[in-house]
Amino acid sequence: MINLDKLSDRDLPPLKPMVLRLWQLLNAQNTRLQEIVEAMSAEPVLCARIMAISNSPLYRGLEEINSPQKALVRLGLNEVKGIVYYLTLSDSVRQNAFPPSFSVRKFWTHSLSTALLCKKLAQFYPHLFPMTPEEQDSTYLAGLLHDIGYVVMASLLPGEFTTMTRLWEAGGNSPLEIEDELFGVSHPILSAKALKLWKFPKNVQLAVYAHHRAISDDSPPPAIMLLKLADYLATDTGYHFNPMFTAELKRLTLPVFLLENDFQPVIEEVALKVEMLVSQAFD
Repeated sequence: MINLDKLSDRDLPPLKPMVLRLWQLLNAQNTRLQEIVEAMSAEPVLCARIMAISNSPLYRGLEEINSPQKALVRLGLNEVKGIVYYLTLSDSVRQNAFPPSFSVRKFWTHSLSTALLCKKLAQFYPHLFPMTPEEQDSTYLAGLLHDIGYVVMASLLPGEFTTMTRLWEAGGNSPLEIEDELFGVSHPILSAKALKLWKFPKNVQLAVYAHHRAISDDSPPPAIMLLKLADYLATDTGYHFNPMFTAELKRLTLPVFLLENDFQPVIEEVALKVEMLVSQAFD
């Protein structure tokens, strides 16, 4: 069983000091471009990946990018921020010792697609998700980390995680009940606890905590509805991690008015980015 009260940042995927420094710079309001470039340059592999992404067909311009500064200019700060979060976290998680039953690639494909959908849905459907710029900026992180509790489960209790995946295949009990029985806590609560330990904003913690809960409030927080919709659309597109959380099950927790919209253009754009970014991290 996992004791939430005793959980510490030492139980989470390890992050290099330079990565934490880069995160802080990317989120600071008055950071100079040169400071970000210098922090990126301290991580040569990360730097090379970002330049490769900036030269990919999705972003390619007339001039080949051969420096982190030019990559930042081409991609834009918000795009770089999302890519840095994804690449550094996926690298950190890959370094953990996981049981064979934990598919790291499948985990990050679902998480990344959810994060990109959060970002694009907030951008193109602001009337559905009225939020402040700061709240909008944090939606990507909520999507990227909404299932990070599974990482903690697999690294702390690999035997129980393998048992859980067998129960996923067998079906039967609800997925959250299975998690409670094996770990004493469900993955949304564990994910929110990890974000608290990492000192992410409280609105991100709340959205992650509630992303599988039935919403009875007539006017639920937009960030929660956005994450629930993105999670559903990612699963419906074929990017899932826990097969027991089917698209049909996730759809049942969404209000009807959200499902009346056509999200296909956003889904298609996100799918292209997912394939490119996943190949950068794992191929």
